[in-house]
Amino acid sequence: MIRFIKTFYPDGTKETTFFESCGVADLITTCYGGRNRKVSEAFVKTGKTLDELEKELLNGQKLQGFQTACEVMTMLKTNGHVDRFPLIEAVYLIGRKDIPPQQMMDYLRREPEDL
Repeated sequence: MIRFIKTFYPDGTKETTFFESCGVADLITTCYGGRNRKVSEAFVKTGKTLDELEKELLNGQKLQGFQTACEVMTMLKTNGHVDRFPLIEAVYLIGRKDIPPQQMMDYLRREPEDL
């Protein structure tokens, strides 16, 4: 998150904001209890598409995580920054079924050390 904001919105970025409830706390809550986690877990276990699982599991709600990953990938591609965000690239490719979820770690090993 910090790298993304520093890359695209560098003016006035305060790193402390990411450690407040609107940053890390919200991210942790979403990862452990949100609809994105629920559908992602079913995606890996069942092999069904995200669209199928969204219809089955969300009672009319829409999945936000993959749509956001698609939008962010567009920004990254347009600005030549895909290599700096391997986690987003992996989520995008897995959601499209271009790579299996088991390859996630291969992408995370490419994580740049800079912020």
